[in-house]
Amino acid sequence: MILALDLDDTLLRTDKTVGERTQQALRHWLAGGHEIIVATGRPPRWVHDVLPPELQSAPRVVYNGAQVIVGDNVVYRNEIAPADVRAVVEWTQACRPHWHMGLEIDDALYLNRATEKSGAHTVADLLSLCERPAAKIIFLFAEEREDLAPLLAALPGSTRALITPKFSMVQLCGRTTSKADAIAHLLAQRNLSFSSVAAIGDDVNDIEMLRCAGVGIAVDNALDEVKAAADWVTATANADGVAAAIERLLDQAVVPHTA
Repeated sequence: MILALDLDDTLLRTDKTVGERTQQALRHWLAGGHEIIVATGRPPRWVHDVLPPELQSAPRVVYNGAQVIVGDNVVYRNEIAPADVRAVVEWTQACRPHWHMGLEIDDALYLNRATEKSGAHTVADLLSLCERPAAKIIFLFAEEREDLAPLLAALPGSTRALITPKFSMVQLCGRTTSKADAIAHLLAQRNLSFSSVAAIGDDVNDIEMLRCAGVGIAVDNALDEVKAAADWVTATANADGVAAAIERLLDQAVVPHTA
């Protein structure tokens, strides 16, 4: 049985830590012969340091599903094609040159102007990077977002926007890129189906994963649309919701069946 776990505001509490009750539940889950996949919108470089010891060797779905990492190797990519990256950069430079834009490429963030984001690189002309696929494209807004309708109308057909009320940043990814798609790749390598998966999340990038899973679970701090996509709701992240979900899955024998 496989547990797919979102990180921020799901496994991780508001202070970006994992409670002892949750760590104990993770150990109990793994000791029972079950497995865990980490599934996050974070880039790889921002994952290792927040994972508890129990998850350091777990497969990682990163960039909202644009990459899958097993061990030290990227085993799957579903990124934005260079031509589409170029089209978005050109539109931004022509129509919204004041927007703060970034490209995530090969586990590095390149921005069109300086920021306080840790480890980001400032590049005067992002077009110089458009010969490479991007795991995602981001737009950073200081407070409220500007009108996104012109951007959304101009997006190449093979890309889509991930927009959440939880923060002002807008993320672009490939149209078929999702945590669910990336997990499906991992399952296919072992002739398993989503019926063998329980998934827990809180935000819009988790909805497809919860809908596909044998058991979809939302933490109580999740968006309403995420709760609507889930089979049931556990406690909040700050109240060890992942631990409560694992305990329910094991104690009530509602762990999904392998197929």
